[in-house]
Amino acid sequence: MVWIWAVVTLSTLVAEVVTVELACIWFTFGGLVSFILALCGVGEVIQIIVFLVVAVLSFASLRPVCKKLLKDSNEKTNVESVIGTTHTLLSEIAEDKPGEIKINGVSWRVISKDKQTFAVGEKVKIVEVQGNKFLVEKGEE
Repeated sequence: MVWIWAVVTLSTLVAEVVTVELACIWFTFGGLVSFILALCGVGEVIQIIVFLVVAVLSFASLRPVCKKLLKDSNEKTNVESVIGTTHTLLSEIAEDKPGEIKINGVSWRVISKDKQTFAVGEKVKIVEVQGNKFLVEKGEE
C-alpha cells in the first residue's frame, strides 16, 4: 500500500499544480497521511478510513479559507476606473463637436451621451467608454 499512497499523493499534487482550482489538494493531504501510516505498518482498512477522513476534513475546514485568500481581485483597468468620476470641461461639447477634459494630465475627448451641449468649465460625469472617447452627462457642481 505504500506505493499506492505515494502514487495517490504525487498524482493529486501534480493535478492540483496543473489546475490550480483547489480540486485535488485535499486528496493529497489524505494520501500523505495514509502514506505515513503505511510506512508505520498500520492496517490497510485504517489507512483508507484515515485517507477519507483527512480528505473530507481538510476540504471542509481549509477550502473556505483558501478560497478567501486566493479570490480573484477584479481590479478596474485605468479606463474603467474613471467611469463615474466628474471632471471640468476644457472645451465646449456641441452636437457635432467633442469636448475635452484632462485626467491625470492627459487630454481626453468627450461627447455627450444625450446629445446635449455643454460649455467650457461645466462639470461632466463620465458614464461610458466608446472607443477612444468618453460619453458624459451633466455632472454635479
